[in-house]
Amino acid sequence: MDISSIFTNPEETTAVISSAGSITYGDLYRRSENLAKHLVARGAKRVIVYGHKEFSMLIAYLACLRAGAAYTPISPQQPAERRKNIAAKADADMVLCAVGRGFAGAGDAPTENIITLSGNPPKNEVVLPESIDENELAYMISISSGDAKEPRMVQVTRKNLNHFIQWIDTIIPLTPEMEGSVLNMMMFSVDLSLVDIYYALTHGRTLVTTDTEQQKHIEQLYPHIEKSEAVLLVTTPTMAEFLMRSDRFKRDMMPKLRVVYLTGESLHPGTVRRLLKRFDENLCVFNGYGTTEATCNVSAAQITDDMCDDRIPVGQVDTSAVDIRVMKGDTVLADGEEGEIVLVGDSITAGYRSGIPGGYCEIDGKRAYRTGDIGFKTEDGKYLFWSNRMNSMIKVKGNRMEPGDVENSMTRIKGVTGCGVVERYGNLVAYVTINREMTPGQIRAAARNHLPAHMIPGIVRIIDSLPMNEKGKLDYSKLHD
Repeated sequence: MDISSIFTNPEETTAVISSAGSITYGDLYRRSENLAKHLVARGAKRVIVYGHKEFSMLIAYLACLRAGAAYTPISPQQPAERRKNIAAKADADMVLCAVGRGFAGAGDAPTENIITLSGNPPKNEVVLPESIDENELAYMISISSGDAKEPRMVQVTRKNLNHFIQWIDTIIPLTPEMEGSVLNMMMFSVDLSLVDIYYALTHGRTLVTTDTEQQKHIEQLYPHIEKSEAVLLVTTPTMAEFLMRSDRFKRDMMPKLRVVYLTGESLHPGTVRRLLKRFDENLCVFNGYGTTEATCNVSAAQITDDMCDDRIPVGQVDTSAVDIRVMKGDTVLADGEEGEIVLVGDSITAGYRSGIPGGYCEIDGKRAYRTGDIGFKTEDGKYLFWSNRMNSMIKVKGNRMEPGDVENSMTRIKGVTGCGVVERYGNLVAYVTINREMTPGQIRAAARNHLPAHMIPGIVRIIDSLPMNEKGKLDYSKLHD
């Protein structure tokens, strides 16, 4: 599997279904070829693709891959100031729009509508490149970094993308006989969407997108999910908990569902158990781990019910994506010892466009990335566990602790379905969602069975649902009274 396998699917098969319409693989191929020729004719090498989840976004992505131009996705759902920052860093030759007429920040780059421009090839004959060097950029994507005031642009090569496509093919256990679509929940402007987009395109499956308005209103979301006929759902743990707010989200709603792939944030054991209970033995739940600097996910593991009595691994160590090491400084630690997770291999991207080194480095003559995540391998070297982020500890009443540890323990309380922990008012405050009648006092009392006294939240707030940001992850900034 690689980029070329995208163009081998039956032309009559529906490639994408979005709120803006649908497109078959045949039309996707023809339009992307037309658009690629326009890019080559204009000498475009860096292209902004502006839109949300319209099917025309995929036309633009494939056109850029065919023309050898690097695309940068930007979404109207992102704040205006962020869009301007991304556009300035992308330094694009051209802007391709799925919606609207562009936006401020793209400078003098000409703006074209994807559907209009892809309708016909250029008037003069244009020959597309027969081969493109694997070290050329496939795309650039923005990330937020804790030590950066503005978004950073990660440069991803065609080799990186091909490596990811090959890896994800080995992870998701679907066979051609398991019919169904791939249900997209992630924004196209974040790297986690690579899982559903490129798995669907390289396997000839229909990608069914979910727009932001549907995700905000669960009464719209459930009918959409039911009609999707999805065999694969890729989402965040927070979004999975949101879907399970109603008993409607179960096997009857999604009879074809075989794989739920969870990624992007810490996964609690209770979430897995609730998913497995809602469906049946035919459902596989995976937990994925990775960083944008390593293209996307680099490790994943199927999580079974008997693995939910304690912490959940973020993946298996034996992965074709990268060599996963746990290090302290330049020393590789033994299995079972906790240290920084360091990734080494062909999934490591070409660096930030700004040239700032960040966590990029070279180890044993290979590209590597120091993630800033603290974790450990099991003593048998099979599984990888994530513990916390460097410098993410909070201090409450003289005690230092990792919020994720508290959240994991709180969700082990029967009846607690989700938890976000912050320091506020000089106390540890836990915002929790529940599926049974409980009082804050009862929750705090139950926490004594799972946490030492100094880690029991001093304040518990019961809320209807955990707030999500545009990426579908828990938004800690919105946890307040």
